[in-house]
Amino acid sequence: MISDKKLNAISVAAGLLLTAYVAQDLHFNPRWYGDKGPGVGLMPRAVVAGYMDVAYGKGQVAEAAKLYYTKKTVDVTPDAPYRSDSAPLHSTVRQVIAEGLNVVVHHCVEASAGLGAQEVVDMFRTNNGRIVWRKTIAQPVNGATCAASGLAKRVDLGLKPVAG
Repeated sequence: MISDKKLNAISVAAGLLLTAYVAQDLHFNPRWYGDKGPGVGLMPRAVVAGYMDVAYGKGQVAEAAKLYYTKKTVDVTPDAPYRSDSAPLHSTVRQVIAEGLNVVVHHCVEASAGLGAQEVVDMFRTNNGRIVWRKTIAQPVNGATCAASGLAKRVDLGLKPVAG
């Protein structure tokens, strides 16, 4: 049988260990070690939006990778369309899905470099304000512009709005 004195001592020791563990975890968080990247401290959706603004909106793909990728980022499709610096691209975002650290952006990109419009699905996984994994799936648009794409048309699913 454990005496009250020993139980109190064990409780204090366990509390001190728990406090030390939390303090150590906070101390070794990368945000405290000078990572001043533009996505640090932001939600994954905001990290991806910042990356896409630099890469597509400003046409600075290499700079976007420098700002938002880690040294160990895995890019599954590095040769996908629009992965090199160019003039700013017009991107029409069709849908964004964010769950946990994962963000998927479906958008249509129009370039002036003769590539034509492409429907693009960019998939990202983030961690600590950086992009750690990326994959792109692209499909040429049958028409000349994003507006001519079949994916630009609204689809009536027959769903009725919920009365509020």
